[in-house]
Amino acid sequence: MNRFNITLDRPSGVYYAGEVITGSVTIDGRGEKCRSVLLTCAGKARVHWHTGSGDNRNDYDGKKYYMESKRTLYGNFYKTTVLDNAGEDAFFGGAHGEGDMYIPCLPEEGTNGKEMKLIVRVCDYDWGKRDDNIGEVVIDARKLALSNEPITYDLTRNGKPEKGNVTLVANFIPTSALTPNPNEKKRSMTSEETLVLKVLRANGLRKADWIGKNDVYVQAWRAPEDFIMPPPVGKKLPEPDKKITLPNESMTWSFAFPTRADSPGSAVIHAGDSAYIAYYIKAEIDKKGWKNPSLKFPVTIIPTRPAPAPVLLAPASLDREDQIKKMKMCCFACGEAGLVMLKFKLGRRAFAPGETVDLSGSTILNNSTIPVTARIVLRQHIVLSTTDRYEVNTRADHRIELGTKFADPGADAALDDLAVTIPAVPPSFFGAKGSIAARREPLVYTYELSLQAKASSGHKVKIDIPILISALPPKAEAIEEASTSPSSLSLYEDAFAIQDNAILDDRPCTTVDPVTGLEDGTGQVVPASTGGGNIFEADDHGSGQGVYHYEPQVVVFPSSTVENAPSAPAMEDSSAVDHTAAYNKLLEDMKMEYDARLTVDKWIKQYPSVASSLTPGEFAGVLKQILFSLEQATIARELTSGFKNNGRLTTDHINAALEACPYSKMEIVRVMAPYVSDPENKETILEQLYSFEKEEAAKFFP
Repeated sequence: MNRFNITLDRPSGVYYAGEVITGSVTIDGRGEKCRSVLLTCAGKARVHWHTGSGDNRNDYDGKKYYMESKRTLYGNFYKTTVLDNAGEDAFFGGAHGEGDMYIPCLPEEGTNGKEMKLIVRVCDYDWGKRDDNIGEVVIDARKLALSNEPITYDLTRNGKPEKGNVTLVANFIPTSALTPNPNEKKRSMTSEETLVLKVLRANGLRKADWIGKNDVYVQAWRAPEDFIMPPPVGKKLPEPDKKITLPNESMTWSFAFPTRADSPGSAVIHAGDSAYIAYYIKAEIDKKGWKNPSLKFPVTIIPTRPAPAPVLLAPASLDREDQIKKMKMCCFACGEAGLVMLKFKLGRRAFAPGETVDLSGSTILNNSTIPVTARIVLRQHIVLSTTDRYEVNTRADHRIELGTKFADPGADAALDDLAVTIPAVPPSFFGAKGSIAARREPLVYTYELSLQAKASSGHKVKIDIPILISALPPKAEAIEEASTSPSSLSLYEDAFAIQDNAILDDRPCTTVDPVTGLEDGTGQVVPASTGGGNIFEADDHGSGQGVYHYEPQVVVFPSSTVENAPSAPAMEDSSAVDHTAAYNKLLEDMKMEYDARLTVDKWIKQYPSVASSLTPGEFAGVLKQILFSLEQATIARELTSGFKNNGRLTTDHINAALEACPYSKMEIVRVMAPYVSDPENKETILEQLYSFEKEEAAKFFP
């Protein structure tokens, strides 16, 4: 039997951004001595390249976490993820889950229990060495949780005041709300309540290393039962118990990791020595050395962004006339053979993978004395960057030929009938919210289409038009509306400038339909045409294998044009539908089906008029059926998609949803606020959030 076994509830391992990754992990304990058993869900970009060789070789690295959520499955202490090079001031929360600790309550602890004494320590991580204690404090976690606000604590060390402080917030959540299947008798169900302790920041910290900046993380553990608060001055705080023995038999835990709706998509990019955006579940046995026994289990995230602004759906054209050369030697071309004129016309400048490119009106006029070949090339422009203090960049291109046509001397070649389809490439990526430990984006990439007239000599004349590879195909009506007014938008000198007319976040978008799962639309999941790569890293050396092959998936769509767009699904006769009966049917269906999001999606498609007229109370009634709180925001987003065409979603709907989802308030606001019709009433929403959340939440409203 393998030491580790990770099983997903969805065998394909493919999720749309915003869905919850659920499954179980089984670990063979073998009676081994260790500090704890950890499970992490991570999503990050990583790049590596080098210049020179031998003694003159220089290596460059960059990484950025977009998600890093850690759980202690077995053991007596809990910890956040590490913020590299955070220095004196560490701010958590840039990457989803990076500052969260989930601590199961003992029977006498919780909302109605006694005080919950925790020792919280801020540490500097030293790879392969003993970590430094930067400062610590003893807190009553119950008091913190019931305060409903952040509290800042001054740090001590060895019983004496120390520089710096740490700001924490907490709440108690029923353990059943964190478990994907509460009926299963898994080890995740060992207590009725779980404390979610969130680290917001640690400020004014002392410098722990002579060289470099503090790599900050926070850990917490229970104080001994007889520990007196406040602790005596000058007395060192008790250490966590890091000497535990695993059972001889196998242990199994359920897990659930929500993803953000604006999560970037998985990708492997051909640039440098290594470049990818990868998501994975990692199980490890935390031992004193750095070679922890571990296993990574890759998953794929399909993004819902970028989407095109309307201006990118308007036609674009560009002409060029130049001499084609008879000969090409090294970097020089010579011997004029005559003029070649290119007319490059695109029906639009935004395409999803799988869509056909409309080349109507594109031609090559070959007035030269030699034959040329017309080529349509998709070029991926890539920038890799270091993410530490010193900025170093390198650029790369990846070229994919999409179609060719021959043009004789003195002849014209029309390209209207040239079948050109966007391959299964990852959508354009310009960066995303993530850990602030990364000073810049390590990996960005975008695309352009190129029309080339190439002679046998190798010399060519070409036109490049930057395009957006959208995560979703544009709606036929959006294409039709834009087609009547040719774009006055410049064609850009820098291909990356197209991001100024792309929708990159989860705000409402009129050019694409909202997608919440693989069942939406007619897309097909296929392996990315750019292939796979190895995501094995230095901290994986305890896995017993030297490679983790990661092959991301991409959704490809059929061509979406006004002429051949599929007809919209037939709407039900709203006058013949009993609203109450249809609503009650949804509630009953949700009791019978395990996948609540898919159940709601099917119901919205069956009863669109009812879905678009749910009252705030009915909206909340659906969410109350979801005991698994980590999934509530996903269901709220699904229900919100049912209001897409009528603008009737109001702040009253959000207020009702917040009452039904007391443990997921910020996530509920994030997915619903962009679509409300009365944003002027947002204050009623904001006053229900933590003070530190209000400023960010206000930005979600239109």
